[in-house]
Amino acid sequence: MSARENTWQKITYWIKNRFRNIDLFDETLQPKHPKNPAYWIGGMLYSGLLIQILLGSILAIYYIPSFEMAYRSVESIMTLQLWGVAIGPWLRGFHRYLADTIIILAMLRVFRLFFAAEHKQPHEFTWFWAVLFVVITTVFGFSGYILPMDQRAYWATTIGTTMPSFVDELPLLGNLHLGSFIQFIARGSVVICTNTLTRFYALHYVLPVGIVVLAESYYYFFRKKRVNLPALGVILLFAIVIVWQIAEPAHSLAPADPSSPPEHILPDWYFLFVYYFLKILDFLWGILFNIIFLVFVIFMPYIERNHFKKPSKRPLWNSLLVLGYALFIILSWRSAIYSESEILRADIPWIFGIYIAFILGFGWWQKKVERNEKRKGALVHQK
Repeated sequence: MSARENTWQKITYWIKNRFRNIDLFDETLQPKHPKNPAYWIGGMLYSGLLIQILLGSILAIYYIPSFEMAYRSVESIMTLQLWGVAIGPWLRGFHRYLADTIIILAMLRVFRLFFAAEHKQPHEFTWFWAVLFVVITTVFGFSGYILPMDQRAYWATTIGTTMPSFVDELPLLGNLHLGSFIQFIARGSVVICTNTLTRFYALHYVLPVGIVVLAESYYYFFRKKRVNLPALGVILLFAIVIVWQIAEPAHSLAPADPSSPPEHILPDWYFLFVYYFLKILDFLWGILFNIIFLVFVIFMPYIERNHFKKPSKRPLWNSLLVLGYALFIILSWRSAIYSESEILRADIPWIFGIYIAFILGFGWWQKKVERNEKRKGALVHQK
């Protein structure tokens, strides 16, 4: 056997082994931890997707994807009744807040995978998919953001669709004007219009259906069973969305007015972290920072090189995990509260200081754990 054939066999084995060990929605992990609610997340995500497709199909009957009629059609949905009971606000609210719940659950699943060291070999593909699914769910949200066509939807989408233009500021690639081209394709025009609405409407519908088709195909070809979500998990999923809708019923702002931008435009909560770095950095570096951060997270199975599984033996990595999620919440909150870049830039020394303190303190602890484990291994070998 030639060296080339041997290398190719190793590559194909590596890929097949990763595919066999992938968990799209915790279908093999949940049976190993049947009583742990943290492993209901996968089933809740998949169930949520199916419910979203059903609710979206009902709303699509009444929605009109037109710049002139979208706002009115959403308002007419709010007046829907069934047997004298107003169901329109609940249909819309359930669809919106279930989308937010899915994003939160996707983020919590990434947290659990890393904390429990379930991202390590040979489960890298599970990790890649989990991180990618967080990105996909935010695209779900962003593609549905414009559909009500109110002031917030119009102007937030206007800002969001300008982000590809950062490519035009890159060396070499800038001369190709790819950023402007992508922006034009996304909008279907130079400004937000009916073409933009129909593109985002199609994307908003096709993405969830595509994910379900992908999952069902995977289950069929690899002979895997879907997660058997406990009844308590279903109740919990519905309870979260219902409480959210009661606490803050879904509603629209004033109709979109292209000639009158609001004073302080904010994206939805899951983009506030990205928005924070766009405020404290130049536009190009703000986009690049978020891309680099995402790439760093994706390659964590190869960045963390130790073989430990127990959280107690991974103090550095899990402390950085907790710090990362804490900063996501804090910086998102500050991005929503303060619009002045000067105020937010004052956070930079604190962020660097906290990370350095964590890396030095918990890094020392990590080294101590590794030395103890090496010493134990040496004693076992001697015996």
